[in-house]
Amino acid sequence: MGSPRLREVFTRIDAASARGKLPVCVFDLDSTLFSTAPRNLQILREFAREHAALHPELGAIAARMQVADMGWNVHDDLARAGVTDAGLLAAVKEFWKERFFQDEYLLHDHEVPGAAAFVETCHAKGALIYYLTGRHVGGMEIGSVQALRRRGFPFWLGRCVLHLKPDFDMDDRAFKDDAIADIRSYRGEVVASFENEPGNANMFLAAFPEALHVLLLTMHSPGAEPPRRELVRTDDFLLR
Repeated sequence: MGSPRLREVFTRIDAASARGKLPVCVFDLDSTLFSTAPRNLQILREFAREHAALHPELGAIAARMQVADMGWNVHDDLARAGVTDAGLLAAVKEFWKERFFQDEYLLHDHEVPGAAAFVETCHAKGALIYYLTGRHVGGMEIGSVQALRRRGFPFWLGRCVLHLKPDFDMDDRAFKDDAIADIRSYRGEVVASFENEPGNANMFLAAFPEALHVLLLTMHSPGAEPPRRELVRTDDFLLR
């Protein structure tokens, strides 16, 4: 269920504007504004089709699996579905890695319920929308922009920033540290951040303690650090 505190973000935007400050809302993309489960399912079904002669049993398994069955990665999803062939799982993993981080596959992602309308309201109230993502330049920027616009998120309207990793191999934490410095350079007021990774949400809480920090209860990486109790929890952006 969503959090009733989501509406507080709008109040904070209005208050910052009244003080003559530029309100800033920071949004992660994967598993925050977008569900990556459809992307994973598409990749799995492509693998099953392309390897039908070698692994005919996989076609039936992939056909049965639905978006709700998809988790952090497709090879673990298959293992949960009963696939035990280590060679097959390794092949699926490699196939997945070659596609998951490519522009065209981003268009399979679905909007987390209520996300586009929520971000649009923040923008309409005068907030700078800062899309911060671990997606990388040189493979995911075009698809990211297309996905944002296709799903109805504000982008080509001013007061919108898309900050991607400069390269695929950059350390995630170093990237977020650089992003925090960039956000501060706008000399606005961060009113809210939205993340699915507890470690990143904790980091934003430490960097901007006066803001509202929202943790999306969608999915996160294995071994994530415990979330701070101050974080607001929600599983969607529907206003209640």
